[in-house]
Amino acid sequence: MMNETEMRIIPIFAIPTIKTNINRDFTEDELQLFLSGISMKKHEQKGLINSAGGLFNNQSTDYYLFDSYVEELKELKIYCQYQLKQYLEDIEGVDTDIANLRITQSWLNRTRPKESHHLHHHPNSYLSGVLYIKCLPNDSIIFSNRLQGLYNSNMDFPKRKKTIWNLKTEKVSVKEGDLLLFPSWTIHSVDLNKTKDQERISLAFNTFPKGRMGQLSEATQVIL
Repeated sequence: MMNETEMRIIPIFAIPTIKTNINRDFTEDELQLFLSGISMKKHEQKGLINSAGGLFNNQSTDYYLFDSYVEELKELKIYCQYQLKQYLEDIEGVDTDIANLRITQSWLNRTRPKESHHLHHHPNSYLSGVLYIKCLPNDSIIFSNRLQGLYNSNMDFPKRKKTIWNLKTEKVSVKEGDLLLFPSWTIHSVDLNKTKDQERISLAFNTFPKGRMGQLSEATQVIL
């Protein structure tokens, strides 16, 4: 008879996504800007199918909100930049005195009843962030496993149960004031808004490195 040995699962190359909360109410000026002060347009792209179901949601016509509303969004930008710095230092071990991230584009998303946000990722960005201004009941964002169908996962064994290792998608619950940071190549979407009179509002942004990257002696250095 074989002796049972302890099994230890080692999470190799896990994808780090962090969730924090600003731990304060949005100010009247911030809310007024988000609710009625920003021009919006329907988010539709020719030939794009809304895989999340329903109609496309709405995005701001201005894709540089942190730059356009410097004073109104000053505190929120400082908070986002601080969390980006913490992500680099705590998760990636980066020396942020030499290289860091700057926020590039920033825009507002509004998802009204019968609308959703299609499956997508964020090209030309290192980390992306979503700050939740208004949420729906039991709200969430859905991340999709980009490795699904590659390597050994293309073997379709019959499943008895779901585990964190065989999931095709993962829902992360969110509430107002939450900030999510994740690698920009991570595929994500938002479910259909099934309420009658509520909307989801979020502020999204992309980032790009700044500073001195790589090593001079290895001919990999670039100054951004």
